[in-house]
Amino acid sequence: MQDVISNEDLAIGTFRRAISMVIPEMTRVALLSRRKEIVQDTPNFHRNEFLYHLSRTQYEKQWGTGYRKPGVGARILAFWLRVVPKVGPFKAVAFKIPTTKTEDMYIASIDSTVDGYGAMLREQRRGDLQLANLDLDTGREARAGEYSLADKTYARLLDDLTKHDIGGIPCELRTNILGFYANLNRPDATKKNKRARQTQDELDKLRANQASHVADSTSSGPPTKSETQE
Repeated sequence: MQDVISNEDLAIGTFRRAISMVIPEMTRVALLSRRKEIVQDTPNFHRNEFLYHLSRTQYEKQWGTGYRKPGVGARILAFWLRVVPKVGPFKAVAFKIPTTKTEDMYIASIDSTVDGYGAMLREQRRGDLQLANLDLDTGREARAGEYSLADKTYARLLDDLTKHDIGGIPCELRTNILGFYANLNRPDATKKNKRARQTQDELDKLRANQASHVADSTSSGPPTKSETQE
């Protein structure tokens, strides 16, 4: 984890602080945009019952000051995105009120996530949890060409590993990487990258290392009777 997140406490603190600001802001927007529907569903509606505000002082008293604050560049970008007309390429940053159908799909996805997570926790307690190597964005099996960001991530992982002692790569990790690149005839985004040749060379080294491990384990075989007695 330290190779990916240099300061774990700072990363968690920054995420926690961001969520403590984003969710109340989302609630405020929902109240402004869906006030009529909320009043209909809740006859004794009172705005303050739906809003939750955690000041910086309250947050730091409970969680501490270990978080990264937005810099000047981030604040300027946020202001610029707020005032720029939402046309052309900037239509993607325009806020859109979700439809009832979209809201129902979101709630269903949350219910499914909670049910799935609960099932995994029960499997973990029984000691039979098996996690499939899935693309969590698409839900499909993780393999080369399925998702461009996964292709780039595996290519970088392979590059980082082969910079060190390739023989020290754990067997399970080596098998996983080779399994990911098992079918290179697929339209793999890695092939379009300038580092494609380098990735292919690193794969060849990893395959050779895998074959060497298999050959060693086969040649050694089970211990003989004399070796066992010794």
